[in-house]
Amino acid sequence: MFHERGYQLTTTQEIGAELGLLKGSIYYYISSKEDLLFELIEQYHIETRGYFDRVVESDQRPVAKIRELITTATAHTARHVTRSSLFYTEWRALSVERQQQILLERARHEDALVAWISEAQRDGDIRPDADPKLAALAILGMVNSVYRWFRPDGRRTAEQVGEEFCALTVDGLLTR
Repeated sequence: MFHERGYQLTTTQEIGAELGLLKGSIYYYISSKEDLLFELIEQYHIETRGYFDRVVESDQRPVAKIRELITTATAHTARHVTRSSLFYTEWRALSVERQQQILLERARHEDALVAWISEAQRDGDIRPDADPKLAALAILGMVNSVYRWFRPDGRRTAEQVGEEFCALTVDGLLTR
């Protein structure tokens, strides 16, 4: 319902009705609408932490880590369009404290990409003239926007989109 109508326009009464509960009964299961939204976003965070931590902890070279993160994150976002949408759009409806938790998690991803790009530059694998921060933001912006347009019945699978994103970004950053 948050995905279809937006968080602000969805009432707890509507959520209860959708679940077959009386208006006040919903509060037996949740303490507030914000708690429900945070729980949905936190579940998504747990999933992204899982694949992100595997990439971070791997022994791969930086360029391989960047590729794996792009393909995995793209496929995950594409496979979970509804939850991705909540994660990327409705988080602003949360309290400032909860928003900070989300921003910290996003910063981990950005910081890791910047570090991998910088390391790959030192190794001579990525062009020295590429701005690591700008490249990381471009990659994340591209990957994070998939929920807006991806369709499972489209021309490409989620994995193919991730591979194409790698070709567009990573291959464009490599030294020639």
